[in-house]
Amino acid sequence: MNEKQLPKVSIMIPTYNQAAFISRAVESALLQDYPCLEIVVSDDCSTDGTRAVVEGYLADDRLTYHRNADNLGRIGNYRKTLYERVTGEWALNLDGDDYLYAGGVVSRMVSAILEHPNQNVVAAMGSTKTVNAVMGVTNISPEDRTPGLFEGTDIFLRWNKRSFHHLAVLYKAALARELDYYRLNTIMSDCESVLRLVLNGNVAVVDDIVGVWNIHGNNASSVEDINQALEDYSYIEGGYKYAQERGVESRKVRDWHRAMVRFHTKWILRSSIPISAKARVFLPYLIKKYPFALTEAFNVKSLLVILARMHPASYRNAKRLYAKLRGRGALLK
Repeated sequence: MNEKQLPKVSIMIPTYNQAAFISRAVESALLQDYPCLEIVVSDDCSTDGTRAVVEGYLADDRLTYHRNADNLGRIGNYRKTLYERVTGEWALNLDGDDYLYAGGVVSRMVSAILEHPNQNVVAAMGSTKTVNAVMGVTNISPEDRTPGLFEGTDIFLRWNKRSFHHLAVLYKAALARELDYYRLNTIMSDCESVLRLVLNGNVAVVDDIVGVWNIHGNNASSVEDINQALEDYSYIEGGYKYAQERGVESRKVRDWHRAMVRFHTKWILRSSIPISAKARVFLPYLIKKYPFALTEAFNVKSLLVILARMHPASYRNAKRLYAKLRGRGALLK
């Protein structure tokens, strides 16, 4: 297939006050060797010099810069970019503080899609490397990087065990708009959108690290407020309802719902949200709405994480003792 026959790919770079990181994001996009590419920076009224940084790269005609007239917020900026600014058949979202892992990842994702003509491929997905400068932790997810073509329903139903980060999803832009992508004004709006998207076709998975999620303590996607964390259960409810509408087997969808609620509950318990808020707001909410997930709040592993937040030295002693009693290695990464 020659260059003129290749589908156009849009790399969206929404940003707000990320002057310290935006150059790496833009450079990683410009390093892509895929020939039919546009890179669209959407600046949500930054006040820190982001514009000046991006303007230094505008000599490359693949790159365009847009500044919103008003601050739209994270999700509003996503929508503005996808619905009004990008023109590619396929789109990939790269937040302004993250970056693509290598120069060939877009090409490999498009190749994986084109390997399956007439197979209704709605997305290509890969792995994400998370660099958590706050906690001093680096990991790659999902751990299962088996490549190939998968039914979207299978990707959906295994999400609690094999989830793909928004950064590592190249999705069909027109379908995303039809599905009202980024419809929830919550941190997990991107995940809810991907979950609905995959139920409309097949997914090509590549054995590549697509991008690096850079956790630096000031991320727009970080959650420090318990009410925000509770609002994010809506991404599970949105996926659950949509799967029912799509006719996914009822029993499997119910099992998925329970597993995902437990998954999100565990995440909240292990987050840096203040312990007092978890006790005062979260546990009563859980008892009322998702009582089956209370097991996550009172297992040994979760209690150790809470101890770690409150008393790091005591946590280390408890961790060593628990590992010794269980006769296995470190309990938590």
